[in-house]
Amino acid sequence: MTHRASFVLAVLVLACQNPQNAGPPAAKSGPEVKASEPPPAKTDPHTANPQAANPHAMGPHTGAVPAEETSRPAREAVNPHPVTPSGKTREEVVPGLNYKVPEEWTKKPGSSAMRLAEFILPGPGGDAELAVYRFAGGGGDAKSNVHRWRTQFTKADGTPLGDSDGEVQEVSKPPLKVTLVDLTGTYVAQVTPGASERYKDPNYRMLAAIVEGAGDPYFFKAVGPETTLAVWKPTFSTFADALTVVP
Repeated sequence: MTHRASFVLAVLVLACQNPQNAGPPAAKSGPEVKASEPPPAKTDPHTANPQAANPHAMGPHTGAVPAEETSRPAREAVNPHPVTPSGKTREEVVPGLNYKVPEEWTKKPGSSAMRLAEFILPGPGGDAELAVYRFAGGGGDAKSNVHRWRTQFTKADGTPLGDSDGEVQEVSKPPLKVTLVDLTGTYVAQVTPGASERYKDPNYRMLAAIVEGAGDPYFFKAVGPETTLAVWKPTFSTFADALTVVP
């Protein structure tokens, strides 16, 4: 072999052994890289909490579902006895208003700042109670209160009183307007406002008067056995006659 041929052969051998001509290196092995996971799906609060869609289903502070409503046993008659009204009255006064009540009514001190006065009304069905209310800011108009009072009674078949049930009469005695209300049925009002426990007193009655025109309205509300309040119905029929505004 000639010297030139030996030189060419040597160059070819070196070229085959040069790593730069061997192509790209194989990828180095290393820690396994996991494919990125999608972010967790957001929880639908209405799915996780079936009550969340109902703002009235949850308590305002604890989030607890209010207890199921229950009914008290019907109240027993207290001191039932026949009463014949004498027709005699006495004058009573609350801030801003004078009125008269039968002599047979027993007065009690108001049990709260909103209850200006309370009375026991005797009768054959047992004692009834009357309270005189006044709420700072008004306590709602006559129509809304009469509607609310109707929801506190049911008929004998358990259906609520309708807008035409009972008696509602407006009496004008300037500057006053008096709304007289007479409702009868099973009394199912809440024992206290917002409570889950309700009364369930059959053959009950409400006689009430809403007095407007002397600042915040006055509410005279008697509730008790129907036969007892039947005795005092005439008193409410002429209630507005004796009202006077105190300057």
